[in-house]
Amino acid sequence: MSLLLALGFSVPALGQQIPVSGTVTNAGGIPLRGVAVHVQGTPTRVVTDANGKYSIAAAPAQGLLSFTLLGQRGVQETIAGRSTINVTMAPIAFLEEMVVTAYGEQRRADITGAVSSAKIETVDRQTSASVLQRLDVSVPGVTVDASGSPGSRSTVRIRGISSFQNNDPLYIVDGVPIQDSYVNWLNPDDITSVQVLKDASAASIYGARASNGVVIIETTKKGIGGPPRATFRVRTGVATPVRGYDDFLISNPLDYFAVVKQSYANAGKPLDDYWKALYGDPNNPTIPKYIFAAPGTGATVNSFGQIVSVDPSKYTYPTSLIMPGSSGTNWWKAVFGPAPIADYNLDVSGGSEDNAYSVSFNYFNQDGTAIYNTFKRGGVRVNTSFNRGKLSFGENAALSLEQHTGGIPDDPGGYAEDGILGKNILMQPIIPIYDINGNFAGGKATGLGNQSNPLHYAFSNKDNINKNNRIFGNAFGGLAITPQLALRSSLGFNVGQNSFNGFSPPYPENAEATFTNAINENTNQFLDWTWSNTLKYDRKFLERHSFAVLVGQEANASYNRYIEASMGNLLSTGVDSRYIQDALGDASTKNVLSRGGQSALLSLFGKADYNFADTYIASVTLRRDGSSRMAPGHQWGTFPAFGLGWRVSKMGFLSGNHL
Repeated sequence: MSLLLALGFSVPALGQQIPVSGTVTNAGGIPLRGVAVHVQGTPTRVVTDANGKYSIAAAPAQGLLSFTLLGQRGVQETIAGRSTINVTMAPIAFLEEMVVTAYGEQRRADITGAVSSAKIETVDRQTSASVLQRLDVSVPGVTVDASGSPGSRSTVRIRGISSFQNNDPLYIVDGVPIQDSYVNWLNPDDITSVQVLKDASAASIYGARASNGVVIIETTKKGIGGPPRATFRVRTGVATPVRGYDDFLISNPLDYFAVVKQSYANAGKPLDDYWKALYGDPNNPTIPKYIFAAPGTGATVNSFGQIVSVDPSKYTYPTSLIMPGSSGTNWWKAVFGPAPIADYNLDVSGGSEDNAYSVSFNYFNQDGTAIYNTFKRGGVRVNTSFNRGKLSFGENAALSLEQHTGGIPDDPGGYAEDGILGKNILMQPIIPIYDINGNFAGGKATGLGNQSNPLHYAFSNKDNINKNNRIFGNAFGGLAITPQLALRSSLGFNVGQNSFNGFSPPYPENAEATFTNAINENTNQFLDWTWSNTLKYDRKFLERHSFAVLVGQEANASYNRYIEASMGNLLSTGVDSRYIQDALGDASTKNVLSRGGQSALLSLFGKADYNFADTYIASVTLRRDGSSRMAPGHQWGTFPAFGLGWRVSKMGFLSGNHL
């Protein structure tokens, strides 16, 4: 009877539910807000408040609580009938944290490939339109170049140049691959992590597209438990041109001539007459009153060929120009100078134990340090996540609208001399900015080169407009089949339209003068989608062995259509008349073309990781891609990789060594 009675009382004890509450603090005793507290084996989840406190109405008396927070080492506590459980969480060292890698997360210590993380705290100290421009100083082995114009495309190189063709890395944003290297539509303030996969072992799971490395960008900010919280941040400042060119550019014409004269002496050649026509007596040079006067303007010259007088009434634009000599044009100051920059961000976030959301708004406005150059961007991002027992789902979506005014976002477009900086360096100080009638001057006289006036170049492009509008994001869902086995599916989309409207002016002041104008415009529309499905099994057994397997399938498709048109000899160059219509210009110069394309990629991939005693690590990756871009019979390729790791610091002979 006593045995049966004991059993009778023990059965309800096993299923007993009790309330549990407590406080979560860090190692310094400071309460931690936003810690997720989960009753293992049940859908019950709560989040600590601003005082680090949590409360669970009913939990199994013999259940297990898990405490997790980004940047803190996870803690598990057995309830063991206790109604109050206080927890202290220790911070995770940067080199031990979880990092986002291919199709999931992995403990940094278990990674055998070359993976670098950008410290977001370091990146956030800088203000720029592109997060890529901030990587140059925060990620070793990565170099970033840009023209300096706000909103310009960044050129990223991981471990240098590896090909005579495309050397751009593959960009993965929230698990969605990006087909081009332009990511300025992303708001840097939305980014939670940036990982750079540098070698084949780390990047091979992305196949041939990852031959130049992979940059993984996550923008998955979510709210923490509690009512909605709003945060408004404003960052303003002034950008200044990098010092250097202005220090060695010669702005005194006589000093410039001294260098030219010495170069002839070093070569053992006599000075050409056109230099005498500019500076007069080589032994006593002077700045001329005029450097150029068109035939028919009544010019008179001295014995050296210098123009000493003209008839200003004979000036006509654009055929009969007269240009005075300058006592010293500082072309750097004429074109470059300080420029304001402003970045505004509003975030609204919140959530509960089963959901979290974050909505962010951004407006970025930056003037270029080169005159007549502005970049503006406005954007909205919505991130949500939901948990329903073993099922989780959500989305990350962003809308971005950009406008670059000035027409030189990727200056120089062809070769260095063709850019505004190249023109600036090559313009001689004896050339004035304007001619005698206030029109732009140039190096029309022999010996002054054939570069365009950089201020004219910038002014003529001031009404050019580049627009980039984009909707980007993904919807995802996951199922925790067992604690060790998880299924995840994600559908990503990238929809956008780029457009450009530009004007090409005449340059009658150049040595090789042009007298015709033209306009051109183009529009590119595109749609990319990516559907990926992964199954991951992660198990630890016999205490010292850890084994993880990831298998997956991915399908990608891209569509684009491009149309371009141009026309010359506009009757009016006003902004309101810059349209491609027969009545507004020379119809015989009109040119229209269009093109487009579509492609698809189907992939199968797998990855296996093994860890023994947190000391010996092995990783094997295999991916097989089928691309519609390749010729029949050559459409499939296989990309294997493996890596081995040995954590020497775990060996007994290094115990206690702090090196």
